[in-house]
This record gives sequence, C-alpha cells and structure tokens, in this order.
Amino acid sequence: MRHRLAPFIALLLALSAIVAACGGAATSSDPYQILTGSMKATWSPVQVNVGFDAKDGATSVSIDPSAFGFVVDRDAGTGALHVSVPIGALGLDASALAGFGITGTTVDLDVLYDGQALYGRSPVFAKLLTMILKPSGDLPAGDLSGWLRLGTKEDLAGLAGSAAAGGDVPSFAIPSAGDAVGLKAALENAGVTLSGGTVEKHDGADAYHLKVAIDGTKFLANKAFDAISRAQTQQMADALRAVTLSGDLWIDKASNHIAEFDGHVVATKDATQTATMTVKFGSPDGTIPTTAPSTFVEIPIKSIVSNVMTLIGQGLTGG
Repeated sequence: MRHRLAPFIALLLALSAIVAACGGAATSSDPYQILTGSMKATWSPVQVNVGFDAKDGATSVSIDPSAFGFVVDRDAGTGALHVSVPIGALGLDASALAGFGITGTTVDLDVLYDGQALYGRSPVFAKLLTMILKPSGDLPAGDLSGWLRLGTKEDLAGLAGSAAAGGDVPSFAIPSAGDAVGLKAALENAGVTLSGGTVEKHDGADAYHLKVAIDGTKFLANKAFDAISRAQTQQMADALRAVTLSGDLWIDKASNHIAEFDGHVVATKDATQTATMTVKFGSPDGTIPTTAPSTFVEIPIKSIVSNVMTLIGQGLTGG
C-alpha cells in the first residue's frame, strides 16, 4: 500500500505549499476570498508539523505531527528540520537499523541552517561518514553522533552551482493572491476547487473551514508537468484514476493564519485503503532546535562529494 500511495502523498505535499507561510485578515465567508486574504500577508517565522495516517484493511501506519517538523524564517534566511519518528510506526526491522547506528526506539534527525552554515545531528551520520570518508583518510576526529557542521554558506553555494544542471522535475507555482476571482481561476485551472467557509472550533479556536476538491486528471494537465515524459504522465494518470483526492483547510478567524491542511487519498475500488496527511502551521514553539550549536565537528563537505562520486564511478565501471 505504501508504494501505491507514495505519488499521492507527494501531490498532497505540493498542494500544502500553497497555504504555507500565509497570514492576513479575512472579511468574507466566500472560500476564495478567505484564502486570498490569508495569502496577502507573510507569516515569518513559521513552524510546520506534518503527520501521516494510512490504512489498508487491518493494516495501518500512523505518524503524529510532532514527529516531523520544520521552522522557516524567511526574513532571517534561516531554517531547521526535526525528525523523531517511532520505528514501530514505520514498520522497520529494529535489528537492521542497528547497522546504521539507530539503536533507540526512534529515527532521529536534526538539521539547521543559521544563515552562515548548515549543521546536522543524527545517529546515522557517524556510520555514513565513516563509510564515505575513512577510506580516503578524511574522517575527522571527534564525536560524530553529536552536532556536525556540514558546510558553510560559501561551501553550499559552490555545491548548488555545480548541481544546477539536474534532471527535469515539475515546478508548482503558487497562484497569485491578487483577488478572489483571479485565485479561483488559477486554482480551478489546476483542478482544485474550494467550498465551505463556515466558522467552527478547531484546536480550541474559531476557524474558517474550507473543503478542497481535487480533479486529478485536470491537475495533470497543468503546465507544471510539461517537464516530465509522456510515459511518466500516463503512469500518474492511471494511478490517479484509482483514487479520489480531497482536502480540508482551516484558517484561524482571529489572525487569518493557516492553522491546518489535511489531504486525503481514498482508493476508488476499496474504501478501506486510505491515507491522510496532516500539515499543521503555527509559531515556533521551541520543540525544533533553531540555534547553531556552540560546539561541533567540522565535516569536509567537498571530500564527501568527491568520495561519493568516486564510489559511484567505481560502481558504474565495476571497479
């Protein structure tokens, strides 16, 4: 089931980007007017937490939104990611994960960028770095299970420049929030329609509740998919015909900040096959580290790239 639903989870993530980092003041019960008002003002910094529930008959997978979150501060140009997912929720073999340095009950990862450098912390890093850097003698001394500095701003800019010629991927442009009429036209052209707009209690606060309907066939006709092959588009079309897509969007009435977006996938032939992705928005609450560590191990990022490319080359040539 997880493999069948993977493309739709990616789709729901793309749709959730439409509502990220928005704020403003709604003055109407019209759903497009409400969303337009919310998209006209920025919200920074913002914390986003993502949860997931999937069911396939008696089998289910559930990940609480607290297990995955990130903070984006567009004004400061910083960001942070925190992952602490229970191994049991992933259905993974704990003994197999031990070989990657994961010996606890969760898969943990912290990454943050403070505007000057990228830092990371995870039990997985020690194993991966040892495998990549030890053969060349570039493995640094120190505690590799603690905070690592993975590259400075200049290092990352250089790597981004060298990787600029990557493969074609869809690019989802966020519709302009000029006015409700324009937003409605842009969304409907992408196969997305809104309804509702009534006020109800959500997480203890008054919020506008918008219903989201998604036409998968019309969505695939969007120009964003022009970059991918016809064969890939056809595969996606076939998969979309096997499910229905919908969503729920809550917008806080007092601030008009996006409070939550839920995306739903239901198999058309078997209603017991479902998936829901929950995306919650709020101000940073301190659960995600956003301050650069005072102590860390310096990681030679250029050596990592060089060694990985060498390993790839050896694999391709059988060396």
